[in-house]
Amino acid sequence: MIIRTFLAAGMAVLLAGCVGNGDTVVERATVPADSPDSFLTYPNTQASLAAGDYDVVVATPAPAQSGTYKLVITRDDGSMQTVNGSWSSSGGPSPTAAGNPVYPVTLAHAGGLRIELQAVLPATGYVYLRRKNQVGNQVVAQSTADGSGHSLLDMPVSRISSADYATAYYTAVDPAGARTTLAAWKQKNGFDAGVDSHVTFRDAKDLGYGRDMYARKNGDGSIAVFVNNYVVALQPGSSSNYGPLNVDAAISGDARYFQGSNAIEFSPANQDDPADPNGSMMIAKFFTFDKKGNRITSADLDGRGVKHMPGMCWACHGGQTLPLDENRKFQAQSLRSAKVNFIDVDHLEYSLQNGYHRAQLEPGLRTINDYVAGTFTAMKARDITTTQGKWSADFARELMAGRYNNGLSATFVDDFVPAGWQEGSGRPAGVSQLFREVVGPHCAGCHALQGLAASHEPGVDGTGNLGNAINFSSYEKFISNRSRIIDYVYQRGIMPMSLRNFESFWSAPERGPSLLAAFLADPALFDATGKVIQPGLPVARPGADRTVKSPVQLDGNASSFAGTYAWAIVSGPLDATLTNAGTARPVLTAPTSGSVQLSLTVTNSKGSNTAHVVYAVNNSLPKLQTELTFVDDVRPLFSSYGCTACHKSTGIAGIPVYWSDETDANGVKLYQRVMARVDLRDPENSRLLTKPGSLNHGGGLLIDTSTPSGLADYSTIVNWIRTGAVCGSNPLPVDAGCP
Repeated sequence: MIIRTFLAAGMAVLLAGCVGNGDTVVERATVPADSPDSFLTYPNTQASLAAGDYDVVVATPAPAQSGTYKLVITRDDGSMQTVNGSWSSSGGPSPTAAGNPVYPVTLAHAGGLRIELQAVLPATGYVYLRRKNQVGNQVVAQSTADGSGHSLLDMPVSRISSADYATAYYTAVDPAGARTTLAAWKQKNGFDAGVDSHVTFRDAKDLGYGRDMYARKNGDGSIAVFVNNYVVALQPGSSSNYGPLNVDAAISGDARYFQGSNAIEFSPANQDDPADPNGSMMIAKFFTFDKKGNRITSADLDGRGVKHMPGMCWACHGGQTLPLDENRKFQAQSLRSAKVNFIDVDHLEYSLQNGYHRAQLEPGLRTINDYVAGTFTAMKARDITTTQGKWSADFARELMAGRYNNGLSATFVDDFVPAGWQEGSGRPAGVSQLFREVVGPHCAGCHALQGLAASHEPGVDGTGNLGNAINFSSYEKFISNRSRIIDYVYQRGIMPMSLRNFESFWSAPERGPSLLAAFLADPALFDATGKVIQPGLPVARPGADRTVKSPVQLDGNASSFAGTYAWAIVSGPLDATLTNAGTARPVLTAPTSGSVQLSLTVTNSKGSNTAHVVYAVNNSLPKLQTELTFVDDVRPLFSSYGCTACHKSTGIAGIPVYWSDETDANGVKLYQRVMARVDLRDPENSRLLTKPGSLNHGGGLLIDTSTPSGLADYSTIVNWIRTGAVCGSNPLPVDAGCP
């Protein structure tokens, strides 16, 4: 337990020395390019567009029209390209007809694009975005027009973090608009009748705020918790803002340092439906309010940039973010996935002011944790036959029970170690210490909210499947994720996922980071002096070894902390060449089939790193990478593996349905569901590959790259993703031409 000791009198002096409201503005911290800076975000951001070359086609409602227009193309970095153009005899509403002007656009990395068209004459125009040099020149998206000459195609950098996504979320959890202010939310959840628990502390492992928290339970079994957040920002953008001063600011309720409020309720999904006020499934709902109590769709919670709802909350609450459905609505499976999280009492910081010691707050914290435990029980009781992706609540319930000694302890048990982390049973010595010092304080709180109830436990079916290993309920599950832990913790620096937890983990590298690295048993995690290496060094990621047909578009954008790129041919046919070898995306041309080994070296201010990739160039393959499609190449392949037997509406109960050919109940098509498992920024990290390609899959190891057939199938999938994950050869927009 960490308790900061400081005097209330000293606190008052410091507060008096600040200059008012300007101090409470959380300014974006300036972070070096070689430092981790991806917090409260998901590893797969669900980019709208793959890197590559596109064509913007400007069209009219009917052919043979003439007129003028203004086209504005905006990239992720804010850079804008403005074109003033005209039609002399347009080709009408077609992405390929002659007479419709075409403008090339290149995306250096996966992300988004905003295209705005203002048509002067005629009154309406359209924009098509077409993938260049791809089979069929397939249209990726088509703009909408408002009839006044304005047409917009807005593809966000992330399909799961945008203002539209947040708005769709609030519409789903508050369809009647009864919670648009904090005051209205409190009234809706019965706070006019009082509170059951009121505690004030600093969440040292989450956001670092001083948090003034209130909770109550209502007669229908729903619970509601809201918290007012306080930050004494002495230095804009500095981590020092999130220190122990904040708890006393919260205790005093000093308006100068009030940042806004967060609220969570666990209530019926259809609570606002008069025909079904209490009978629907209970789900967790999240809301964020500004200083004035108005509901907002985004916020900068940690000084590291604006994030959107609900992802900035769900990152630590077990939410499964899926893109909006075909009607731009939030998917039901996503809504059901989020959880209320328990409070790790031993990881908070407390004031020395009387009434706010840990011992004095324990009863109130216990009440809130009891309410949270009740939500776990309710979620476990969900019908697995009707709940896609039902959560396995067992480990979270074990943690809650153990931390109060199965209800026998009135106070939180700091040193509880769950059964899966006890010494013995063939486990290496020290696993309990690993849980107490690393997994318990830095991982378990979020990971216990992951894992499907329908996934196999180790040894259940004799295959060693670890389908829900993501919940870290045992050492065996945890260590089965060894390579990903090395990647996420030590190379990318994206775990722990919250900035304060990340800072806490790395505050003493010789302790937790070194202990974890010892269990991971990778010498590369230590430098020549035996010190553990912190994230920030460049890591080259040229992609996986695979079979290809020349020419091949290379892409090193998945590399971590890369400032410069340098590709080279190490070995291969003499006629193999590289174009633009000093960029992230060169092209390999190898007219002669054979094995080509390439190196990629990336550098930044801290050093350099080189990685190799081997391409088995086979120019007798029937298709180039750019000719691969989901319809003709990928869907049949997964069908051959039997994925359709489990991941469909009549498959295994509780398994997410995404291989069913029919449009699901949310109006989401097969291709859209599959694309939610594709990572365009880092193709090899796509769940479409990592799940069937490992034992961390309830269905066992399907794509075994150690076999020729497995490598061939893997190559097909990764080549398809790396060239844009095109649906089919039909040039119509994706929604019109895909299953």
